[in-house]
Amino acid sequence: MKYRPIFITATNTGIGKTYATCRLIETLSHKGLHVGVLKPIETGVKEFPIDGKLLLETAQKYNKKLKNFTCRDVAPVQFLLPASPYVSREGKKIDFKAINLAYEKMLHVSDIVLIEGAGGLMVPVDEKIYMYDFIKKFNAITLLVTHANLGCINDTLLNRKILDSLKVEYQWCINFKENKNSFQTTTLPYYKKIISLQDDIKILSDNLLKLKK
Repeated sequence: MKYRPIFITATNTGIGKTYATCRLIETLSHKGLHVGVLKPIETGVKEFPIDGKLLLETAQKYNKKLKNFTCRDVAPVQFLLPASPYVSREGKKIDFKAINLAYEKMLHVSDIVLIEGAGGLMVPVDEKIYMYDFIKKFNAITLLVTHANLGCINDTLLNRKILDSLKVEYQWCINFKENKNSFQTTTLPYYKKIISLQDDIKILSDNLLKLKK
């Protein structure tokens, strides 16, 4: 059975998209699914794409069909400068054909493809395209990862407002990299009910799969 892809985004860079994607790879694989991965654009690449390499190595542990795949198959567009694709490309055109081909190749060996964005939803790719455009491009549902620091209510609501305006199906979760104690006091009273990336990954994956019907 083929599932719609899941696009993993976050309220900002460094929030935990790659960590969340790896957790999903493990959880969905344990459900018996062959999981594929794609990082359409990765910036800050020197010898190899750090995120793309980790995604591939994690997926290869479970999906043996990925044995001969390379980092370029996962991260087809790579730039040296660690900035938004718009800036990192240094005036060059984004190779969307390479992204499409990488996605099609991954589809052939996967039941579901996890697509990790770069930065957040409003990161500019070129003059016309933003990171959120990949959601519609791949007909994906979305996982929004947010942080647990003071200010996460504002960051989360802003990003959810964007997703609501796009009329896309999504789930959101909190990555508790920080101490939970302050969160309990400053933020939880507003949310009341949350999904933790650390504690509720099985619930989260089930919720995402339900959206795929």
